[in-house]
Amino acid sequence: MDSCDIAVIGGGASGLMAAAAAAEECGRRHIYAKTAVLEANPRVGKKLLATGNGRCNLTNRNAGIAHYHGDTGLAAPILNACPPQEIIDRFLSFGLLCRELDEGRVYPNSLQASAVLDVLRLQLERLKVETVCDFPVAAVRKSASGFEISSASGQIHAKRLILACGGKAYPQLGSDGSGYQIASSLGHSVTKMFPSLVQVKTDPRRAKPLKGARSAAAATLLFNGEPVKTVSGEVQFTENGLSGICIFELSRLVGEAGTGGKTEISLDLLPEYSVQQILSMLKDRKEALEVLPAGDLLSGCVHKLVGREVVRAALSRVPERAAQLKQAELVSVASRVKDFRFDVLGTLSWKDAQVTAGGVPLGETDENLQSKPCPGLYLAGELLNIDGDCGGFNLHWAWSSGITAGSAAARSLLKS
Repeated sequence: MDSCDIAVIGGGASGLMAAAAAAEECGRRHIYAKTAVLEANPRVGKKLLATGNGRCNLTNRNAGIAHYHGDTGLAAPILNACPPQEIIDRFLSFGLLCRELDEGRVYPNSLQASAVLDVLRLQLERLKVETVCDFPVAAVRKSASGFEISSASGQIHAKRLILACGGKAYPQLGSDGSGYQIASSLGHSVTKMFPSLVQVKTDPRRAKPLKGARSAAAATLLFNGEPVKTVSGEVQFTENGLSGICIFELSRLVGEAGTGGKTEISLDLLPEYSVQQILSMLKDRKEALEVLPAGDLLSGCVHKLVGREVVRAALSRVPERAAQLKQAELVSVASRVKDFRFDVLGTLSWKDAQVTAGGVPLGETDENLQSKPCPGLYLAGELLNIDGDCGGFNLHWAWSSGITAGSAAARSLLKS
């Protein structure tokens, strides 16, 4: 293939949906326009297969602008135009049955990410969209008649171009950030970028004794001692620090904060109990279990490993038996249960992140995601300065922006 009407660079979620939307728009008008997806990997959808732990949390019933960050004001109309039910119905029309699980998360009924990719590929086949794999785009040049797209595999001319290359997260799955270079070469700027929905690093000396433990908690991010945001959920302790959905939700703020002050995460390990109630329980334990090792004072209340570290953190010296603990020491332990604090040293790298925070500003596109500095160019997905919370919100943006860009590119082509 040496030319097409609409080229989509990137065979991920937003790119595949953009190609389908473009071909559908042309089909509704009974006009054939040659659409092609250009993918660097040997197959499309590699990153899509890894989403939702292989189950593909493809949208969320609660998808709304409150769950997004970045250029939210400009993204709101696009999200409002593609509510969750429309995405679910669209996939149903492709042949995919969905089911809703906890907290509004929507998955394929089979709980297999491969099912989502399968129906997308079949839909592209039905619409006669050509997929060109092993085509890593090296450069794009704007010409009088469209775009010249260059790769080591050859060159393709397109009348309209949709950039859906993804961000920088999970580079091992193909997201190498090359889309930002292409966008910049065509007149766009790029905001500060940092990993989001990613593990938070803490002092390894604090992290390693807790490795493998899990605890329900209310996690609060503090900046220079002031609380910024609290998210509840299961915290997973790793050799690097803290993980789990509630920690992922705070990781974006860690990236935003940078190194300009002291950043900490405080874990309330028993959020449903007050310090006084915990203290009362500890007194009862001390009296009833005289032979209980002092380090195991919190066993049965929180994860054993976590409980031991809380006791160590609360006391300058841990006595042999719980019966030896003094009133002030019990108060200290009870208080530490409500404020088990970690210094934050940053986040893990791009290869561990689920999504990119930052990107091409939405203000450089119009309401249809067409480029202002480069008409005929459209942008979609993670490439743009919008990222969502954990729970299907980022894939919802991928579908919504792909539909918007693909449909608009087709309409623009048909008007010319």
